[in-house]
Amino acid sequence: MQTIIARLVPACLLAVALVVGLPPAGALAGTATAKTVVVLTFDDSTADHVTAAGMLNKRGLKGTFYVNSGRLGKRGYLTVGDLRFIAKSGHEIGGHTLDHVNLLRETEDVRQRQICEDRRTLLSHGFKVRSFAYPFGAFDESSKQLAMRCGYTTARGVTGVHRPDACRSCPYAETIPPADPAAVRATSQNGIARTAGTLAGFVTRAQRNGGGLVVFVFHKIGNDARDPYATSPRELARFLDWIARQRKARGVVVKPLGDVAGGRTWPVPDDM
Repeated sequence: MQTIIARLVPACLLAVALVVGLPPAGALAGTATAKTVVVLTFDDSTADHVTAAGMLNKRGLKGTFYVNSGRLGKRGYLTVGDLRFIAKSGHEIGGHTLDHVNLLRETEDVRQRQICEDRRTLLSHGFKVRSFAYPFGAFDESSKQLAMRCGYTTARGVTGVHRPDACRSCPYAETIPPADPAAVRATSQNGIARTAGTLAGFVTRAQRNGGGLVVFVFHKIGNDARDPYATSPRELARFLDWIARQRKARGVVVKPLGDVAGGRTWPVPDDM
């Protein structure tokens, strides 16, 4: 009887996975093992990121939270206390400019202040800040150089990874380590349904094509139909459950971006 049950359980799990539109745990583990590294990032410092951190904690996952320090404590945004809870839980705190400005629309002096003072402020609160994310994914060569000179070891965009309906010539994943640490490529979810199945598709495509680094960009976590960048808590939970099963089956590794890139936490230079 035990033998029969053992044979039936995997089949049941497969059936359940297919019903919800997600590949079963371990289905691709043999083709990728630890070669596929997933990074879960959250932009903009919105207050709901405390809930997102709790969702990650529940599943033993660690992410990167990109913070606009000028927003801390304002209505609808994280407080310094929230950030300390998130960091104490093992998540990475990264920079996202002081005020979430589009760097391409600012002068060089404003760009430097937005990038460097944001990092300096976060460091002053005791956070080990190594990773940066460009607001709106907008950057140029000047922005890249400023981010690196301010002491960041990585700077993340919001596009660059293959999508079946767009960027078909793009790679299925970023390289490990990133080919350009100042322009880390990420999955673009603009204009598509932010469902667990859609999100899982980025991972499975990478697994089938040699693995690599798959960086996800989340913004507000909530049921807000007016916000095209919002991800519903239900879909995020389903996706995180799937990622946790993939990790258990050794189909993926999940790390904060700073841990993938490595390197020490540098101070902001005095002349920046």
